[in-house]
Amino acid sequence: MKQGAIIGVLVLAWIICGPSPLIAKVTGPCFNCHTMHNSQGGEVVFATGPLPALLNNECKGCHAGINDGSNMTPYVLMTESEPTYRTTGTEADTDTLAGGNFYWVAMGGLDRTGHNVAGVADPDSPLVNTPPGSVDGASLSEQLTCAGVNGCHGDRSVANPYKALSGGHHNNDMTVWKNGTTLALSYRFLDGVRGLEDPDYEYRPTAAGHHNKYYGEDRTDETDTAEGTISSLCAQCHGYFHNGTGEIAAGTIGQCSWLRHPTDFDMAGATAGSEYSEYNGGTGTNNPYSVVSPVATADTATILNTTVFSKPDDAIVMCLSCHRAHGTPNDAILRWNYKKWPGNDGYNGCAICHTTKN
Repeated sequence: MKQGAIIGVLVLAWIICGPSPLIAKVTGPCFNCHTMHNSQGGEVVFATGPLPALLNNECKGCHAGINDGSNMTPYVLMTESEPTYRTTGTEADTDTLAGGNFYWVAMGGLDRTGHNVAGVADPDSPLVNTPPGSVDGASLSEQLTCAGVNGCHGDRSVANPYKALSGGHHNNDMTVWKNGTTLALSYRFLDGVRGLEDPDYEYRPTAAGHHNKYYGEDRTDETDTAEGTISSLCAQCHGYFHNGTGEIAAGTIGQCSWLRHPTDFDMAGATAGSEYSEYNGGTGTNNPYSVVSPVATADTATILNTTVFSKPDDAIVMCLSCHRAHGTPNDAILRWNYKKWPGNDGYNGCAICHTTKN
Protein backbone atom coordinates (compact mmCIF):
# COMPACT_ATOMS: atom_id res chain seq x y z
CA MET A 1 0.00 0.00 0.00
CA LYS A 2 1.34 3.45 -0.90
CA GLN A 3 2.18 5.98 1.79
CA GLY A 4 -0.70 8.29 0.76
CA ALA A 5 -3.20 5.45 1.02
CA ILE A 6 -1.87 4.48 4.46
CA ILE A 7 -2.28 8.05 5.67
CA GLY A 8 -5.81 8.10 4.27
CA VAL A 9 -6.71 4.93 6.15
CA LEU A 10 -5.29 6.31 9.40
CA VAL A 11 -7.21 9.56 9.01
CA LEU A 12 -10.43 7.64 8.31
CA ALA A 13 -9.84 5.47 11.39
CA TRP A 14 -9.31 8.60 13.48
CA ILE A 15 -12.57 10.11 12.20
CA ILE A 16 -14.51 6.94 12.96
CA CYS A 17 -12.95 5.99 16.28
CA GLY A 18 -11.22 9.09 17.59
CA PRO A 19 -12.46 11.92 19.80
CA SER A 20 -15.50 13.86 18.70
CA PRO A 21 -16.69 17.35 19.61
CA LEU A 22 -20.22 16.08 20.16
CA ILE A 23 -21.05 15.56 23.83
CA ALA A 24 -21.60 11.91 24.86
CA LYS A 25 -20.97 10.56 21.40
CA VAL A 26 -18.94 7.34 21.64
CA THR A 27 -15.24 8.21 21.46
CA GLY A 28 -11.92 6.46 21.89
CA PRO A 29 -10.29 3.38 20.37
CA CYS A 30 -12.72 1.01 18.66
CA PHE A 31 -11.50 -1.92 20.79
CA ASN A 32 -12.99 -0.28 23.87
CA CYS A 33 -16.38 -1.48 22.67
CA HIS A 34 -15.77 -3.93 19.83
CA THR A 35 -13.93 -7.19 19.16
CA MET A 36 -13.21 -8.52 15.69
CA HIS A 37 -13.20 -12.22 16.48
CA ASN A 38 -14.42 -12.59 20.08
CA SER A 39 -10.86 -13.61 20.91
CA GLN A 40 -7.93 -11.83 22.50
CA GLY A 41 -4.63 -13.39 23.56
CA GLY A 42 -6.07 -16.86 23.13
CA GLU A 43 -8.96 -16.10 25.48
CA VAL A 44 -12.64 -15.75 24.70
CA VAL A 45 -13.78 -12.12 25.05
CA PHE A 46 -17.46 -12.78 25.69
CA ALA A 47 -18.19 -16.19 27.16
CA THR A 48 -21.64 -16.83 25.66
CA GLY A 49 -20.53 -16.06 22.13
CA PRO A 50 -20.16 -13.05 19.85
CA LEU A 51 -22.63 -10.20 20.33
CA PRO A 52 -24.23 -8.26 17.46
CA ALA A 53 -22.17 -5.34 16.10
CA LEU A 54 -19.02 -7.11 17.30
CA LEU A 55 -19.57 -5.75 20.80
CA ASN A 56 -17.26 -6.95 23.54
CA ASN A 57 -19.66 -6.35 26.41
CA GLU A 58 -23.35 -6.24 27.24
CA CYS A 59 -25.30 -3.21 28.45
CA LYS A 60 -24.66 -3.71 32.17
CA GLY A 61 -20.97 -4.31 31.55
CA CYS A 62 -20.57 -0.80 30.16
CA HIS A 63 -23.02 0.94 32.48
CA ALA A 64 -21.86 -0.50 35.82
CA GLY A 65 -19.70 1.71 37.98
CA ILE A 66 -19.63 4.65 40.37
CA ASN A 67 -20.60 8.12 39.17
CA ASP A 68 -18.09 10.75 40.27
CA GLY A 69 -18.95 13.65 37.96
CA SER A 70 -16.10 12.96 35.54
CA ASN A 71 -17.39 9.80 33.86
CA MET A 72 -18.85 10.29 30.38
CA THR A 73 -20.63 6.93 30.50
CA PRO A 74 -23.72 6.99 32.74
CA TYR A 75 -23.50 4.32 35.42
CA VAL A 76 -26.87 2.89 36.39
CA LEU A 77 -25.70 -0.19 38.32
CA MET A 78 -23.46 -0.21 41.36
CA THR A 79 -22.48 -3.60 42.71
CA GLU A 80 -19.71 -3.05 45.26
CA SER A 81 -21.57 -0.72 47.64
CA GLU A 82 -24.90 1.04 47.98
CA PRO A 83 -25.25 4.30 46.04
CA THR A 84 -25.50 7.54 47.99
CA TYR A 85 -29.14 8.50 47.47
CA ARG A 86 -30.12 10.47 50.60
CA THR A 87 -33.75 11.64 50.74
CA THR A 88 -34.52 12.58 47.14
CA GLY A 89 -31.47 11.61 45.09
CA THR A 90 -30.76 15.27 44.32
CA GLU A 91 -28.68 16.28 47.34
CA ALA A 92 -25.20 17.74 46.89
CA ASP A 93 -23.36 14.52 47.81
CA THR A 94 -25.44 11.97 45.91
CA ASP A 95 -24.00 9.76 43.16
CA THR A 96 -27.15 8.56 41.41
CA LEU A 97 -28.32 9.94 38.08
CA ALA A 98 -31.73 10.98 36.70
CA GLY A 99 -32.82 7.37 36.15
CA GLY A 100 -31.62 6.24 39.56
CA ASN A 101 -29.79 2.95 40.08
CA PHE A 102 -30.58 -0.75 39.80
CA TYR A 103 -28.60 -1.52 42.96
CA TRP A 104 -31.55 -2.11 45.27
CA VAL A 105 -33.47 -4.43 42.96
CA ALA A 106 -30.32 -6.17 41.71
CA MET A 107 -28.21 -6.56 44.85
CA GLY A 108 -30.92 -6.39 47.49
CA GLY A 109 -33.58 -8.37 45.65
CA LEU A 110 -36.18 -5.72 46.51
CA ASP A 111 -38.62 -6.05 43.62
CA ARG A 112 -40.51 -2.84 44.32
CA THR A 113 -37.39 -0.69 44.13
CA GLY A 114 -36.59 -1.07 40.44
CA HIS A 115 -37.31 -2.56 37.05
CA ASN A 116 -36.35 -6.24 36.96
CA VAL A 117 -34.15 -6.19 33.87
CA ALA A 118 -32.82 -9.54 32.60
CA GLY A 119 -29.18 -10.05 33.51
CA VAL A 120 -29.45 -7.42 36.23
CA ALA A 121 -32.14 -8.80 38.53
CA ASP A 122 -34.35 -11.86 38.87
CA PRO A 123 -37.91 -11.65 37.50
CA ASP A 124 -40.36 -9.83 39.72
CA SER A 125 -42.19 -11.91 42.29
CA PRO A 126 -45.13 -12.30 42.05
CA LEU A 127 -45.64 -10.24 38.87
CA VAL A 128 -43.01 -12.17 36.85
CA ASN A 129 -43.27 -10.61 33.35
CA THR A 130 -46.60 -8.81 33.74
CA PRO A 131 -46.07 -5.06 34.19
CA PRO A 132 -48.30 -3.48 36.82
CA GLY A 133 -51.08 -1.54 35.18
CA SER A 134 -50.74 -3.41 31.90
CA VAL A 135 -53.83 -3.26 29.71
CA ASP A 136 -56.00 -6.36 30.31
CA GLY A 137 -53.11 -7.95 32.22
CA ALA A 138 -50.96 -8.40 29.11
CA SER A 139 -47.50 -9.81 29.77
CA LEU A 140 -44.16 -9.37 28.05
CA SER A 141 -43.06 -12.33 25.92
CA GLU A 142 -40.01 -12.70 28.18
CA GLN A 143 -38.29 -10.88 31.02
CA LEU A 144 -37.78 -7.14 30.62
CA THR A 145 -34.60 -6.16 28.76
CA CYS A 146 -32.73 -2.87 28.40
CA ALA A 147 -33.75 -2.46 24.77
CA GLY A 148 -35.81 -4.02 22.01
CA VAL A 149 -39.28 -5.55 21.93
CA ASN A 150 -39.30 -6.26 25.66
CA GLY A 151 -37.29 -3.22 26.65
CA CYS A 152 -37.44 0.56 26.92
CA HIS A 153 -34.49 1.79 24.86
CA GLY A 154 -33.91 1.39 21.14
CA ASP A 155 -36.25 0.36 18.35
CA ARG A 156 -39.03 -1.55 20.12
CA SER A 157 -39.93 -3.39 16.91
CA VAL A 158 -36.53 -5.15 16.90
CA ALA A 159 -36.26 -8.26 19.08
CA ASN A 160 -32.51 -8.28 19.73
CA PRO A 161 -31.67 -5.54 22.25
CA TYR A 162 -28.25 -4.81 20.74
CA LYS A 163 -29.56 -4.56 17.19
CA ALA A 164 -32.40 -2.39 18.50
CA LEU A 165 -29.80 0.23 19.55
CA SER A 166 -27.93 0.21 16.25
CA GLY A 167 -26.79 3.68 15.22
CA GLY A 168 -27.67 5.29 18.52
CA HIS A 169 -24.37 5.67 20.36
CA HIS A 170 -22.28 6.63 17.34
CA ASN A 171 -24.67 9.36 16.19
CA ASN A 172 -25.62 10.83 19.54
CA ASP A 173 -25.44 14.59 20.07
CA MET A 174 -26.65 15.84 23.46
CA THR A 175 -26.40 19.51 22.51
CA VAL A 176 -29.52 19.45 20.33
CA TRP A 177 -33.20 19.10 21.08
CA LYS A 178 -34.10 15.43 20.60
CA ASN A 179 -37.15 15.47 18.32
CA GLY A 180 -37.68 11.71 18.20
CA THR A 181 -37.35 11.38 14.42
CA THR A 182 -34.53 8.82 14.62
CA LEU A 183 -33.11 6.67 17.40
CA ALA A 184 -30.06 8.93 17.78
CA LEU A 185 -32.41 11.92 17.86
CA SER A 186 -34.60 10.35 20.52
CA TYR A 187 -34.26 11.31 24.16
CA ARG A 188 -31.90 8.80 25.87
CA PHE A 189 -32.36 6.40 22.92
CA LEU A 190 -36.03 5.99 23.87
CA ASP A 191 -37.33 5.74 20.32
CA GLY A 192 -39.69 8.60 19.46
CA VAL A 193 -39.41 10.36 22.82
CA ARG A 194 -38.49 14.05 22.77
CA GLY A 195 -36.47 16.16 25.17
CA LEU A 196 -33.19 17.90 25.99
CA GLU A 197 -30.53 15.80 27.69
CA ASP A 198 -28.43 17.04 30.58
CA PRO A 199 -24.80 16.35 29.56
CA ASP A 200 -23.92 14.66 32.87
CA TYR A 201 -27.24 12.84 33.24
CA GLU A 202 -28.36 14.93 36.21
CA TYR A 203 -25.40 14.14 38.42
CA ARG A 204 -26.19 16.37 41.43
CA PRO A 205 -28.73 18.48 39.50
CA THR A 206 -29.68 22.07 40.20
CA ALA A 207 -32.84 23.87 39.11
CA ALA A 208 -31.01 26.83 37.61
CA GLY A 209 -27.81 25.09 36.54
CA HIS A 210 -28.38 21.72 34.96
CA HIS A 211 -31.11 19.14 34.59
CA ASN A 212 -32.99 17.33 31.85
CA LYS A 213 -35.73 19.11 29.93
CA TYR A 214 -38.65 16.74 29.50
CA TYR A 215 -41.14 17.16 26.67
CA GLY A 216 -44.79 17.19 27.66
CA GLU A 217 -48.18 17.51 26.05
CA ASP A 218 -51.30 18.75 27.78
CA ARG A 219 -53.79 16.05 26.88
CA THR A 220 -57.35 16.95 26.00
CA ASP A 221 -58.99 13.68 27.02
CA GLU A 222 -58.46 10.29 28.63
CA THR A 223 -57.56 8.39 25.48
CA ASP A 224 -55.01 10.85 24.06
CA THR A 225 -51.63 9.07 24.19
CA ALA A 226 -49.57 12.31 24.13
CA GLU A 227 -47.12 11.17 21.46
CA GLY A 228 -43.46 11.89 22.08
CA THR A 229 -43.71 12.21 25.86
CA ILE A 230 -41.87 10.06 28.36
CA SER A 231 -45.22 9.12 29.90
CA SER A 232 -46.51 7.80 26.58
CA LEU A 233 -43.54 5.43 26.47
CA CYS A 234 -44.24 4.23 30.01
CA ALA A 235 -47.84 3.66 28.93
CA GLN A 236 -46.74 1.06 26.41
CA CYS A 237 -46.33 -1.31 29.35
CA HIS A 238 -48.32 0.46 32.09
CA GLY A 239 -51.28 1.52 29.98
CA TYR A 240 -53.90 1.66 32.73
CA PHE A 241 -51.72 4.12 34.63
CA HIS A 242 -51.81 6.59 31.74
CA ASN A 243 -54.84 6.53 29.48
CA GLY A 244 -58.02 4.66 28.68
CA THR A 245 -61.73 5.37 28.73
CA GLY A 246 -63.05 5.24 32.27
CA GLU A 247 -59.61 4.52 33.70
CA ILE A 248 -58.59 8.04 34.67
CA ALA A 249 -61.22 10.77 34.75
CA ALA A 250 -62.58 13.43 32.48
CA GLY A 251 -62.06 17.15 32.92
CA THR A 252 -59.40 19.49 34.19
CA ILE A 253 -56.90 19.03 36.99
CA GLY A 254 -58.52 20.23 40.20
CA GLN A 255 -62.07 19.99 38.85
CA CYS A 256 -62.87 16.27 39.12
CA SER A 257 -62.22 13.11 41.10
CA TRP A 258 -59.28 11.29 39.56
CA LEU A 259 -59.27 7.51 39.44
CA ARG A 260 -55.59 7.46 38.45
CA HIS A 261 -52.95 10.09 39.11
CA PRO A 262 -52.97 12.40 36.05
CA THR A 263 -50.06 12.21 33.61
CA ASP A 264 -49.51 14.49 30.64
CA PHE A 265 -51.83 17.15 32.03
CA ASP A 266 -50.78 20.75 32.66
CA MET A 267 -51.12 22.04 36.23
CA ALA A 268 -51.42 25.57 34.90
CA GLY A 269 -54.78 24.51 33.48
CA ALA A 270 -56.18 24.02 36.97
CA THR A 271 -58.57 26.45 38.58
CA ALA A 272 -56.94 29.81 39.21
CA GLY A 273 -55.55 30.05 42.73
CA SER A 274 -55.51 26.28 43.24
CA GLU A 275 -52.84 24.54 45.30
CA TYR A 276 -50.95 23.65 42.11
CA SER A 277 -50.23 27.29 41.33
CA GLU A 278 -47.94 27.30 44.37
CA TYR A 279 -45.78 24.51 42.91
CA ASN A 280 -42.36 24.46 44.58
CA GLY A 281 -43.09 27.49 46.73
CA GLY A 282 -44.14 29.80 43.92
CA THR A 283 -47.12 32.06 43.39
CA GLY A 284 -48.30 30.86 39.98
CA THR A 285 -45.98 33.06 37.92
CA ASN A 286 -42.38 32.06 37.18
CA ASN A 287 -42.30 29.44 39.93
CA PRO A 288 -38.84 27.90 40.46
CA TYR A 289 -38.39 24.54 38.72
CA SER A 290 -37.97 21.55 41.05
CA VAL A 291 -35.38 18.83 40.45
CA VAL A 292 -37.03 16.82 43.23
CA SER A 293 -40.39 16.63 41.44
CA PRO A 294 -39.73 17.76 37.85
CA VAL A 295 -42.44 18.64 35.36
CA ALA A 296 -42.48 18.53 31.57
CA THR A 297 -42.94 21.35 29.07
CA ALA A 298 -44.26 21.76 25.53
CA ASP A 299 -41.41 24.19 24.79
CA THR A 300 -38.87 22.58 22.44
CA ALA A 301 -36.10 25.19 22.58
CA THR A 302 -32.64 24.18 23.76
CA ILE A 303 -32.82 26.82 26.49
CA LEU A 304 -33.13 25.16 29.89
CA ASN A 305 -36.46 25.64 31.66
CA THR A 306 -35.54 27.05 35.07
CA THR A 307 -39.03 28.31 35.92
CA VAL A 308 -42.57 27.01 35.38
CA PHE A 309 -45.92 28.77 35.04
CA SER A 310 -43.93 31.02 32.72
CA LYS A 311 -45.44 30.06 29.36
CA PRO A 312 -48.29 27.83 28.13
CA ASP A 313 -48.05 24.12 28.97
CA ASP A 314 -44.82 24.23 31.01
CA ALA A 315 -46.02 22.57 34.23
CA ILE A 316 -47.07 19.19 32.85
CA VAL A 317 -47.26 16.28 35.28
CA MET A 318 -45.52 13.15 33.99
CA CYS A 319 -44.50 9.72 35.27
CA LEU A 320 -41.02 11.00 36.14
CA SER A 321 -42.48 13.71 38.36
CA CYS A 322 -42.79 11.00 41.02
CA HIS A 323 -40.73 8.02 39.80
CA ARG A 324 -37.27 7.24 38.46
CA ALA A 325 -36.85 4.85 35.55
CA HIS A 326 -34.19 2.41 36.76
CA GLY A 327 -34.41 2.20 40.53
CA THR A 328 -34.39 3.93 43.92
CA PRO A 329 -34.27 2.67 47.52
CA ASN A 330 -38.03 3.37 47.75
CA ASP A 331 -41.09 1.28 46.99
CA ALA A 332 -42.66 1.80 43.54
CA ILE A 333 -39.37 3.34 42.38
CA LEU A 334 -40.53 6.62 43.89
CA ARG A 335 -38.19 9.58 44.15
CA TRP A 336 -38.83 9.85 47.91
CA ASN A 337 -40.06 7.51 50.62
CA TYR A 338 -43.65 8.59 51.14
CA LYS A 339 -44.13 5.78 53.67
CA LYS A 340 -41.91 7.62 56.16
CA TRP A 341 -44.18 10.65 56.15
CA PRO A 342 -45.47 11.97 58.46
CA GLY A 343 -42.66 11.41 60.91
CA ASN A 344 -39.42 12.87 62.16
CA ASP A 345 -37.38 11.47 59.26
CA GLY A 346 -40.12 11.64 56.64
CA TYR A 347 -40.27 13.76 53.52
CA ASN A 348 -43.42 14.57 51.57
CA GLY A 349 -42.36 15.19 47.99
CA CYS A 350 -46.03 15.11 47.00
CA ALA A 351 -46.37 18.54 48.65
CA ILE A 352 -44.24 20.13 45.91
CA CYS A 353 -47.39 20.01 43.75
CA HIS A 354 -50.06 19.37 46.39
CA THR A 355 -48.99 22.39 48.38
CA THR A 356 -51.95 22.47 50.79
CA LYS A 357 -51.68 18.83 51.84
CA ASN A 358 -48.37 18.78 53.70
